[in-house]
Parts: sequence; C-alpha cells; structure tokens
Amino acid sequence: MMNFKVGQRYVSQSEPALGLGIVTEVQDRIVKISFPAMNDVRLYRSMGAPVDRFQLNPGETAKNDKGLSFSVESVKEVDGLFIYEGRGGRTMKESELNAKISIARPADLFRALTENRVSECAQFRRREEAQQLACKWISSPVRGMIGPRVSKIPHQYYLCQRACSSSTLPRLMLSDEVGLGKTIEAGMIWHALKSRGRVTRTLVIVPETLKHQWLIEMKRRFNTLFTLVDEGYLKGIFIADDDDKPNPFSLANDIICSIDFLIKQPALIEDLLKVQWDMTIIDEAHHLVCEDGFTSHEYLLANAVIQRSKGVLLLTGTPLQFHPESQFNRLKMLDPVRFADYSNFIKDQDAYRKLVNELNKLPTDPGQQMSWDDLNEAVPKKSMIRPWLEQESAKSMPADEWIRRIVDAVGTGSVVFRNTRKGVGGFPKRVLDEVALEPNERYREMVNVAAENDLDMSTDIQENGLLCTSFSDAWCLDERYVWLKQFLKDHKDDKVLLICESIQVVLALESLLLEYLGEGAFSMFHENMTIMARDKAAANFSKENGANLLIASEIGSEGRNFQFAHHLILFDLPLDASLVEQRIGRLDRIGQTENIIIHVPYVKGSGQEVMFRWYHNGLNAFGTPMMSGGELFLKYTDDLIAALAEPQNYLDHFVEDVIPQVKKDCDSMRKNIEKGRDRLLEFNSRNPAKAKEITDEIERIDGEKELQTLVFDSLMDRGLEIDKSIIPGCFIVTMGTQVEAGSVPGMPENIGGIPGSNGAGGRVVQAVGDFSEGSGGDDDARYSDSSSLTITFDRKVAMIHDEVDFVSLEHPLSQGVLDFETTLDNGAVACNIWQNSGMRGLVMQYNFAVEFSISEDWGVSDIAGPKYISVLVAANGDDLSEKIPELKNASFKDVPVPQGNAAVNMTLKYFGKDGLAIARRVVMAQAKELADAAAVAVENRAEQEYQRMNHLLMMRGKAGNNTQLQQLRKNAQEWKKIVSTPQLRLDAIRLLVCR
Repeated sequence: MMNFKVGQRYVSQSEPALGLGIVTEVQDRIVKISFPAMNDVRLYRSMGAPVDRFQLNPGETAKNDKGLSFSVESVKEVDGLFIYEGRGGRTMKESELNAKISIARPADLFRALTENRVSECAQFRRREEAQQLACKWISSPVRGMIGPRVSKIPHQYYLCQRACSSSTLPRLMLSDEVGLGKTIEAGMIWHALKSRGRVTRTLVIVPETLKHQWLIEMKRRFNTLFTLVDEGYLKGIFIADDDDKPNPFSLANDIICSIDFLIKQPALIEDLLKVQWDMTIIDEAHHLVCEDGFTSHEYLLANAVIQRSKGVLLLTGTPLQFHPESQFNRLKMLDPVRFADYSNFIKDQDAYRKLVNELNKLPTDPGQQMSWDDLNEAVPKKSMIRPWLEQESAKSMPADEWIRRIVDAVGTGSVVFRNTRKGVGGFPKRVLDEVALEPNERYREMVNVAAENDLDMSTDIQENGLLCTSFSDAWCLDERYVWLKQFLKDHKDDKVLLICESIQVVLALESLLLEYLGEGAFSMFHENMTIMARDKAAANFSKENGANLLIASEIGSEGRNFQFAHHLILFDLPLDASLVEQRIGRLDRIGQTENIIIHVPYVKGSGQEVMFRWYHNGLNAFGTPMMSGGELFLKYTDDLIAALAEPQNYLDHFVEDVIPQVKKDCDSMRKNIEKGRDRLLEFNSRNPAKAKEITDEIERIDGEKELQTLVFDSLMDRGLEIDKSIIPGCFIVTMGTQVEAGSVPGMPENIGGIPGSNGAGGRVVQAVGDFSEGSGGDDDARYSDSSSLTITFDRKVAMIHDEVDFVSLEHPLSQGVLDFETTLDNGAVACNIWQNSGMRGLVMQYNFAVEFSISEDWGVSDIAGPKYISVLVAANGDDLSEKIPELKNASFKDVPVPQGNAAVNMTLKYFGKDGLAIARRVVMAQAKELADAAAVAVENRAEQEYQRMNHLLMMRGKAGNNTQLQQLRKNAQEWKKIVSTPQLRLDAIRLLVCR
C-alpha cells in the first residue's frame, strides 16, 4: 500500500494525459489527487491506486510556477516529500513543481516510439510551433505588453517598460494629468509583471464610485476578471451559522475593493492585513491625507496595506505642489528610507525647484536630441549639479540619460512619474456651445411653487426643474427638453453623449424620448442597470450602426471613454467640479480626433444659469482642464448655494460681484500650477525613442500570422468550430457538441464568475457572457450563447469593437492552446515518411528545449529566455541539421513505426542512446554560444542597474559600501554563473523514413 502524503506528485497509469498530479487530501482509505494542467480531480482508493509516484532524477530539470528552474544534482526525502537540490544550495519541494512540465523522459519517448504510440504529423508540428512561439514570447522584451487592448500611446509603453525593468517590483506614483490614462498605465504595468510571473496576488483599492470602472477595464483591456469584494460578495461566501468563516481576501488572487467599504468594516481590514500582496494599486491617492497633525482613515489603511505589499502603484492627477506634507507622507509609504524626514524633503524640493528654473532653457522636448554641449551651456556655473557635470568627462552615457539620473537623484524621478497634456500634446480643443434658453413663464411658475412647497428639494428643483419630481405631466414643458428635441433632429447622424447628475432626470428623459424617438433610437446608462446592461449599452453606442445617443447619469463619467463621439451635452452641472472634468474627460482624451463641442443648455435667470456662470465665467471649465474647482468651491460655498436657492434675488450679485473674484482666484491658481510645472520630471516620464522601439516590436508581432494558424488548427482539431463573423476581421469560435464544457481555457465557460460584482446582492457575473451579452449591432458578434466567443487577431478591429475579444499571444485562449500543445506530451512522438527528401533510410529528429535556470523575479528572461532547437541525426551518426529549414515546407505522411525488423530495432536503439548523445553534443554547442551571449547580456544589465544606483547614491552623498550596491554586485555574479550553464531537455522526437 502506498503511503500518500499531501504534496506528493503522481502520474495516472490509465490517464497519463492528465499530466502531473498533486495529492491535495488524504482521508481514511481515499486519496484526492488534483491535476492542475487539465483542471481536473480524481479520487482513488489508497489500496491499489492506479498511479505512479513521479520523481526527478539527477541531471533532469526542476521547474516551479514562478519560472525558477535548475538542474537536479541530488534528491532526498523529508517527511514523505522529495526535496530536489541543485547548485548553490538551491532546493525545491516536489509540491512546488510546475504541473505543466513534461512527464516523459527520453526513455519514455523512445519506448512510445518502439511501441508505435505515435502522434499524427499535424500534432507534432503544432507542438513544434507552439514551443517556438512560447520561447519567443518568454524571451520577448515586450512580454506582457502585447495582450492589452490599448492604443499604442508612446508614454504609456515607456512607463510600463521602465517600471518593469528593475529586479525589484516597482513602488511608484503615477500622477499624469486627467485624460492621459493613469488607469491604463497601471493596468499595463500590472499585466506585464503578471505575464512575466513576477506578480501573483494583486489588490486594487479604489473609491466606491470607481469600483465598476476598474472591474470592467481590467476585464475588457487586460482579459482578467477581478473579484470585487463588496457586501454581495461577503453574503455569497459567508454562511450564517459557520464559525469558521474564510478570509475573503485569500479566496482569489486578483481583488478590487472600495476604500469606503473597507473603512466601514474594521473586521474586514483585519482579514485584508493577514494577506501578503505582490502588488497593491490605489486610485485617487490624493485622498490619502496626512498633514497638520491630521491623518485620514484612508491614509492609515493604505499605509498598513502598503507595508505588506512588495509592489505599489499610487494613482493621482492632483498637481504635486498641492499639500506638500501629504505628498511627502505618500512618498514615504513608497520609500521610507529615502523620504524619512519632512524638513529635509522641503529643503531638497526647494533646491530641486531652483534647479528646474536654472535649466529652463534646456531642450526638454522629447522630439529634440539633447547633447552634452546643451548641458554645458544650460547648467549655470554655480548650479548644484555643475560639479557632477564636470566630473562626467568620460561621457559614459547619453546626455539625456544623465539628466534623467539627475531627476532621479535630486528630485523624485525614480518614484514619481508625471505627464501633462501640454507635454504630451495632440489633444483637441474644447468648443463651448452656450445655449441660453428663454424661460417658459408658465413652467417657471410651476417650478417656483414646487420649490416653495418642498424646501428639502428646493435647490434641486431650481436647478433641474420638474424633471427631478414626479410631476410627469409637466416634464414636456421643460425648456431644456424642448431644445433637446430640436438638437437631436439637427444632429441625427452624430454620436452624442448626454450626462446629467440626477437619476430622476435620466429616467424622465428616457420616458420622454421613448415617446418622441421610439425604442432602440438611444441607449441608457445609469446605476439602476446591472453592470452587464450598462456594458451592453456602451457597446451599442460605440457601434457605427448602433444608437447615436447615450443618456447617462453621473456614473457614465466614471472611466468610460467615448473618443469616437464629439458632442457632449451637459444637461445639468453638478456642484463637484471634478465631476464636470470627468464628464468632459470621457471625450477629451488621447485618441480624440476632432474638437469637442460641449453643449450646455440653461434657462436664463434660473439656478441653471448660476451653475453655468460658476463654471464658465468663473472657472473656465469648458475651455481648459480644471484642477482647482474643489478649493474654490470651499471658499465660495455660501455665495454659490445662496444664488442657487434664490436665483431671482441673488443671481445679479453673484454674476457681478462674486464671479469676477472667482475668476481672479482661478487664474492665480492656474498660474501657480504652470509655474510649479516640473518640466524635468515630465522629460523623465517619457522617452519617444525607447517608446518607439517598444511599439515597433509590438507592431511587428501583431503582423505575424503564425498564432492565428496555430490557434485555429488546435481548436478545430479538438472539435471546436470556427466561422467568419460578418464583422470584418472577426471570427466566431463555438464549442462543438462533443467538447466538454470548461475544457478549453479562454472560452466563456472556463472563465468563471465572481460573486457580487454588480455591488448588490451577490449575483454571479459569468465573465464575458455577462459583460457583453447581446451587445447590439451585428447579430453574430454574440455572447448570448455561452458556448461561443467572437474574436479578432487585429488590434485595430478590437479597438473599435469592445464586445469582441482581442486574441494575442497573451490572451487566455492563446495561452491555453500553447499549454495544451506543449504539455502532457501531446505530439511528442511521431513517425513520418519524408517524401522527396533526397535521402534514403531512417533519420531521427530531436527537438530540444534549451533552458536557463533563472527566476522570473530577476527580470532577465528577455535576454536569457529559453530556445527551441531541432537536430537531425542519420542512422550512421551524421549530423544532418543543415536540412532542418527544409522541414518547414516538406511533404510528410503518417506511417506506423516499422515493426519486426531486426535492423530497424537496432537502429531505434541506436537513436535512443548513441544518436541521442550526438544530438545532445550538437545542441550543447549551440546552447553554449547562446549561454555565453546571455551571460554577457545579463552581466551588462546588472552592471547598468548597479551603475545607475551608484550614480544616484553618489549624488545624494551616500555612495560607498552600500547594502543595495553589494546585493546588486552579488546578483550580477550569481546570475552570470547560472546563465553560463544551460539545461537541455529533450521535448519531442520524430522518426523520419526518407524516400
């Protein structure tokens, strides 16, 4: 009887295709073995279980899920578990082995060959192609940046590459101005790190109003369905009478949670702090306040979480010179060593601001090439950095790289990144269409009476008229609605986004326009709709032949981007200035191709005019992006509220006396913001040349066709159906009747669901199906049938059609195909006739994976990634590998392995021993060249990181025997040594009968 222990690894005798199993439970006479590669589980009786214990032998490669691999030198058993030991004291428990490693040894492959257990030629080829693609992907410098459904915006790709380039996880503040895509930047950094195996557990903390935006963005753009922890989720996992309640934050790897929800749940915070996070992302980080002796609950929570997280991304669009003490304390959370003392921080910032002013004439436009002559001319003789410049006589780096190091050392450039609209450029103009409406006296009398009779609602009624009340018979008299009917008639062919604050007004407009325009002429988007219905509405609005009008409540300004529309109707104006900027930001974003026309209808002499004057004449919110509205609102609250409540008495005073002062204060704040603009930080936050290298490489990969061919061939071979969609460049993938539900990663059934993702009641959202069900427009771009998926391999098509999955190398469907074709020994053994080969006799093809024993955490897989090498050896021992290129277009025919022939049997034995040794020598020679080049590249990269760190410490007066520098030196030596010794793994063999 086997002595089963949790963590032991086994292979099924009767179902070897299940791959490598792991014992997860042993109870009485039953053992539970999970097979992760196939997402399957088996229960066996302990006595006589049809499984074999899996053990690696010395010389074989141990590899875990993190990408760490090494050659096994010895094996020992501790408490029933094998411990594999490699060079340098490396160890790995058998429970940590990657479930997707090949379970077949060379002897197994040749045994399968002699027993005629062979795959078809097509399957062998797919394995080759999948292995080659997988190796290219792992070794790609843009790994993790290929899959996101995003436009190729240079500064975002540069920030992503820079954030991922260090051997430590990034701890950064992303502080781009509104409209420059901080959410996308954070998502790209996270996706790149996740794809490289450097991040497993992620926590996203956001304001309550942004939780659905993040949920949708991470699914839509990054193919990851996060778990939204909210009231509904907790109800779904907690059983009232169960004392042993699970930690909700340990049940999923990728989690989104509202900071407002957390603060109200102290017990939930305790659970949260029991989990170690690889990456924590906090949006709207300017709400983390710690200044003047006051510390907000949000700051305390964020600080506690960040201390338990390796990587951190703080997102804020607030100008950095506002509230310096809070800014310092946020930086302190990111780097408590560097930002340890506030008084020193203020001194350093004063010195840095002086430096920024000194270098005002330095050409910081990324389009210009900065030279050392420019630096010598621009840096004053008495500047703090002049001595460093004069020491840099060797010119060991480009001038622009030197100035970036200055920003890192003297400023906050290694922690803070900020791009501005002025710096990035390419934004459209905001064009105001002021629509001043004459009052309908009869209707205004009704409004005044309603306001007098309901003092609690009087301000709302003065601003929104009767549309926010239940007096539906009078709704059609509203002056703005009368104008809207004519506007829609005049712009029937234009895409128009209408946003208003009140859900009551939204529903009133829906009722009126249903009668006027009819059903299907417009889409609705508000908080009373499910998240899936909202997504469907947004998709319908985005379609060329979909609805031309989208009516949204304030939730419509939460992160939804509609750059394809150019008309925005602000049907009302909220008190919160940031919401106005959010609304405009739905259209005024990178990617907008035309000027934005902002239509603001208001009734003369009403509360609506009060708000219009506040935003237009006071804050200039419709002309330029606004960053100071909140500060001014606090200063002028009493005046604004008084004018809103009784416009008939206070409007003239408000316009003539208050608004000029508001404008003066606003202009002053804008000047201060521009004066405090950090052009050096902006320069450090973008690098067009580097960004172009990245986007060019992604464009090259996008243009390759091998992936589409492999995915389609693999899926069809497994019984799935592929049909062309009527959407150009799109296809419909459908599960065949014989395909088991959940067996194909990336298809709807396999993505799963998350409780409570609509934030109410814990309803289960079934990923793609629920996010885009029946998204309108083309009937066959469907998600309503849970067995089908509409996909495209074209990035441009995917950017137009949100409801279509963008399949790149990093999409779950592609990754599932790569896993299926390269694991479980599918296509690992074949026997083919090679027609017209120009040779006679038997030839053996050996396919090797050359792997380096590196960890993904080192961040060097792009220069020391795996390679896939094929070798041909003839029966007489000749190396025929020069004929490998001919195999790609050669004609092959499946044939059984010749049986019963003594000469053939001897040849097969030869191929299994002496031929294999010859093939290993051939591959090892190539592997040695690869290893030598990789070792030099790894050493150079480590040296660059060392020199950069040394430079920074020297400029900060802390150079010398620094612990960080010592660790970098140690890393460089260790990595070079490890990379110098590649590991060979025989992946597949094919017997070729040459004719």
